[in-house]
Amino acid sequence: MQTNTKMKETVRNNIVAFSLFWTASFFMLFRLFTKDFYNGTVDYVYTFVFQIPLIIIFWFNQKAVTKFFIKKNYLIYFTTFSLLLGIGIVLHFIIFDYAAKFVFSDFYFIKMSVVEVSQYIVAYLLISLLFILSKNSFELREKQFKLENENNQTQLNNLKAQLNPHFLFNSLNNIYSITGKENKEARTYIIKLSDALRYMLYKTSSDKVELKDEVEYIENYIGLEKLRLESDAHIEFIKTNTDGQLHIAPLILLPFIENCFKHCNKSNVNIKIALSTKNNTLQLLCENNKAENNFKEGGIGLANSKKRLDLIYPNRYQLDITDSEFMYKSVLKIEL
Repeated sequence: MQTNTKMKETVRNNIVAFSLFWTASFFMLFRLFTKDFYNGTVDYVYTFVFQIPLIIIFWFNQKAVTKFFIKKNYLIYFTTFSLLLGIGIVLHFIIFDYAAKFVFSDFYFIKMSVVEVSQYIVAYLLISLLFILSKNSFELREKQFKLENENNQTQLNNLKAQLNPHFLFNSLNNIYSITGKENKEARTYIIKLSDALRYMLYKTSSDKVELKDEVEYIENYIGLEKLRLESDAHIEFIKTNTDGQLHIAPLILLPFIENCFKHCNKSNVNIKIALSTKNNTLQLLCENNKAENNFKEGGIGLANSKKRLDLIYPNRYQLDITDSEFMYKSVLKIEL
């Protein structure tokens, strides 16, 4: 319900903005095209007809800005920009040299040169570019503000739920000290748990953490999960080129890894997790077998993960999910 309401509000706002802009544009062009205030019907008709190709190229340029310019595909965008300029010029002369003669046969329209028409079209293409960039900047600031508020609330909730860190780590140290040296496995898991808790308590409050620290936490998490599974469980974790200088939002990958262990076939565990980076793009592959009808796409955890990705990496991530009868697979790509 809230999504539909927000969508309707967005459409309504766009219609209002469109109407106001082109009304203002009409009167601005009208005053440019007329020499005095003693105007006839022909001046109004001429201004109206003149705006038709401008509206068309304005709309298409907005799409091109969103699809190419904002995603930094500048070469493709400026090629499109040039193409729209040519289309706008052609449309203008088709309308005035052919269509207007039949539709408005009673009026005589003064012709502009190609250079004059080009100047107007370039101006409106630039206006549409600035319009989308301004709108995108405003939406980004709004999302960042929303994300900061949600992070603050999350941190507050975490603080309320946390035990005193010094008490927690002292307790782990005490358990470690009384664990017999011969029980190396138990001591190893205590260290992993301690490292994982230390990471969650002290490092995840930042907006970004080093990728290698996040990978170390994931390794500790996988090691702890192995403890509660059968010894013959097949769990594969592959990491490639993850020790560079890249940074990532903390715990953004964890929900997809958690799902592997939460929804796998407990009687025959088969999990594959692969994490790699190439240039500035990270890819996480998570795949697990599952019991029939064990996991359905669209749970709260997945929805929250998508929401967080939308806020932190807008237009910079791709999530592909394959949910079959006995296998669940997710592939996440993020431009860091």
